[in-house]
Amino acid sequence: MPKTVVILSLVVLLSACFSSENDELNALYNDADVQMDKLLQEVEHIEFLYKQQRGGQQVHSVGIILKILKNQDKPFAAQQILLRLHSGRKLIIQHNIESGQAVPGLKTGESLEFYGVYKWHPKGGLIIGTHLLADNPKRSGWLKYNKLTYQ
Repeated sequence: MPKTVVILSLVVLLSACFSSENDELNALYNDADVQMDKLLQEVEHIEFLYKQQRGGQQVHSVGIILKILKNQDKPFAAQQILLRLHSGRKLIIQHNIESGQAVPGLKTGESLEFYGVYKWHPKGGLIIGTHLLADNPKRSGWLKYNKLTYQ
């Protein structure tokens, strides 16, 4: 019986040592950047929608500006921006500038955060609805550039 007590005591002590070591390792990995983790999960969601050839869903993510495209005139005036997501997928943002304000001073290589509606396209997809919708504020989208939000 004394051997059992000694062995049990050792097991308890060892488990306490490993538990505190895991806590320390977890603290090192915790970078408190929850927002970036969520944005990366949204990239995975966009990848899923692309592979399923589905659209019409609200998405929120961030991409790097590859090219500022010529503004669209019809069926509505829109600022067009080509982005590359973290996954490598390319998207075109069609930001309605009849209903919202244009994003000034965009530069290639900088990041652009967006919230809008994903539309599937064989080459990647489009993000539309990045402006304020007066009749449906919950579905309103936006663009965030240099810490400023544009609707």
